[in-house]
Amino acid sequence: MVVGLIAGLLVGAAVVFIIFQSLLKKKEQEASDTAVLLTRAARKATSEASFLEKKVKKLELERQEGSDLILLFPDLVKRIFSARDGDEVVEFVNRSCQSLLKADETAVFLADRTGARLCLSASNGLEDVVEERTNLGLGDGFVGLAAETGRLLFRGDLEKESVLVRRKLIMSDIPAFKPDYAAPMQVEGVLYGVITAGAFRGADTMREETLRALAAVGAAALENVRVLERFGKSTSLDAETGFCKNSALEPTLENELERVERFGSALAAIELVVNSTEVEDNPNIREIMTVAAKHIHASLRNIDVGVRTGSDSLILLLPGTDAEGLQSVTGKLGGELPKLKLDSGEFLGAVSIKGYVVEGGSRLDARDMLNRLRSQEIMEFDGYYE
Repeated sequence: MVVGLIAGLLVGAAVVFIIFQSLLKKKEQEASDTAVLLTRAARKATSEASFLEKKVKKLELERQEGSDLILLFPDLVKRIFSARDGDEVVEFVNRSCQSLLKADETAVFLADRTGARLCLSASNGLEDVVEERTNLGLGDGFVGLAAETGRLLFRGDLEKESVLVRRKLIMSDIPAFKPDYAAPMQVEGVLYGVITAGAFRGADTMREETLRALAAVGAAALENVRVLERFGKSTSLDAETGFCKNSALEPTLENELERVERFGSALAAIELVVNSTEVEDNPNIREIMTVAAKHIHASLRNIDVGVRTGSDSLILLLPGTDAEGLQSVTGKLGGELPKLKLDSGEFLGAVSIKGYVVEGGSRLDARDMLNRLRSQEIMEFDGYYE
């Protein structure tokens, strides 16, 4: 009996020990699992803390860049508006893209006076991609689309455009030229050019707004240059006709021929002579030229240029006008001028006209152009009388 009691106690003790061991192992497993969970939570918290720290540093950097941009922008604006001509404005705008946007690839395209073509005027980091004097038409490629629509374009948003637009972009885009942004420089519907930028360094702090503001400043500066050019010309105009004096012919023609080469657009020139007998002794020649000039002013565009080359002659320069356009203008002036009436009631009289067109991309100097114009056949017009 005693032996059985002892054996029972030993069995009970063994069972208790086994149960205790099981409970101990369970507790140890739970403790281990808890430790693993705590370790994972600690690592996650550390990772989140590191991420937040990096984010805070990035935000501080962006805030600093934004502050620097705000401080820098007024100085750049002053520099852009201090430019003496369009090329200088474009150069300052291009440098500003690099300073403000931290863009390693920039290009600024200047529009011709007709607003129909764009020419590369300044670039950075694209020497092996775009050639000097690269030009394209309105609506052609990424740059031309920005110019045509007047919208700031982001290349990543082109998927939103129609299939036809994307197809035209692929066919007309400049090969290997893939800027991220294109911003038109436009004021009240007048296109002055397009800014493009890409290959950015650092954060994208206010990138779109900065580029939009820079485009607005560039457009205003180019408009200012154009106004000053017109003001400079107006101070030396012929009193009777309101056109430039003969001394301005060659410089003006050189400028227009330079645009022909740069933008690849045509230039038409017209020499118009009033066929009055003994013009030099004609007492009405001043009135004749004044009446004729007034009518021509009303017929020309604001980008066309007129020069009085003699007591009875004018030369008109028509940017962007091809052979068909020249024929239309010649017919219009030849039909309308002779039937204009003077104060005396007499008609202005017959006029003779010569015309010549320089094709886009051609390279001529002013004297060569004048020689070609004056060697053309004279067309006599008596007007269309009822």
